[in-house]
Amino acid sequence: MSEISVEIFKQISAPSEKVAAFIEDFRNAKDWMVGVEDIEQTGDDKYKLTIESPVGKLEPEARISEHRPGYISWLYTSTVEGDGTVEVVGDKNGEAVVKYTGKFTLKGAILSRAAKAVGMEGFARRQGERSLDRLKHLMEARRH
Repeated sequence: MSEISVEIFKQISAPSEKVAAFIEDFRNAKDWMVGVEDIEQTGDDKYKLTIESPVGKLEPEARISEHRPGYISWLYTSTVEGDGTVEVVGDKNGEAVVKYTGKFTLKGAILSRAAKAVGMEGFARRQGERSLDRLKHLMEARRH
């Protein structure tokens, strides 16, 4: 299966610093990333995720590859080959603009065929869009 790539932007009516602080803690991904059921920290910068997908429950491991204010990126180290990033920048009013980028390929012929059969790329895009909508809702509800 070829690589699946997703890039999504979302304007959030909340202070960019507040949104950035929330996404910088990777454990919070289970609160806003649709499909992520659990995140277990297994080391200083290592995590095991439990993700519901059209091909079943996946449990990839990830390692944070870069972490700085308003930016976090990770590499998948098992089950999935690829990476992801979330970046938060402030607009002219100090509100957040969030950019999510993800690239991945499922490891193994059986998972790859199953992913292709169920339209994994469209699913990944919809999940990304729904995730940023959830993040927007969470951050705007906590704005005050």
